[in-house]
Amino acid sequence: MSSEPSNWPPKEGLLTPTVSRRDGILTLSASTQIAAPAALVFAILRDTSRYGEWNTWVPRVTVHAQPADSQAAEADASELRLGTSFTFHVVMDAAKPDRATDTQLRVSDVSTPGAPSSYVRDAGLADDPAFHGDAAGVFRIAWKTDGGFVSMGLRSERFHDVVVQGEERCEVRTWEVMGGFIAHTVSWMFKSTLNKWFGVWCEDLKKEAEKQWAEKKAEENKAAAK
Repeated sequence: MSSEPSNWPPKEGLLTPTVSRRDGILTLSASTQIAAPAALVFAILRDTSRYGEWNTWVPRVTVHAQPADSQAAEADASELRLGTSFTFHVVMDAAKPDRATDTQLRVSDVSTPGAPSSYVRDAGLADDPAFHGDAAGVFRIAWKTDGGFVSMGLRSERFHDVVVQGEERCEVRTWEVMGGFIAHTVSWMFKSTLNKWFGVWCEDLKKEAEKQWAEKKAEENKAAAK
């Protein structure tokens, strides 16, 4: 698989199963190349207990409920899984990290090469250029707004495609599309700020994943040298 940057986002624009291109009012996106395995990057994204160690924008997450059929151990209660209900405590102003904006969300899709989901395919979007089409080469997670007054006037869904580009390299593509009448206000008030934070999210994720991967390789080399 190529490690060269892709031609993403597509010229057609972005969409999600929840908000079509036609209905999208605000679209946000960012991407980055990461010198670490896609599986590791995906694990970092799902482990909300450690967001405070790397995520400047969302340093704290509250998980409200896991899916009823979940058999995960208590230690994994903070992991984002299909159906997880959670709140992002979002820092919109880096100068005021103690002032958070709460956003209630629910995981709408989890897909891995070993256990691909049908969520995107069932929406008729498997061949859409917004998504990485090879299910065997992508780790994917998505979440959308869930509950609260805002959700009645805002439809929003965010995706992460972690595209495998080799054993120790991947590309992260993240995007969110908002629709509904409140999306007009969000776009007018916060578009530039949100675009900035999407970029920061990717930069923070890249730094954390490459740090963890370097530490893991150093440990393996040390063990092999004994």
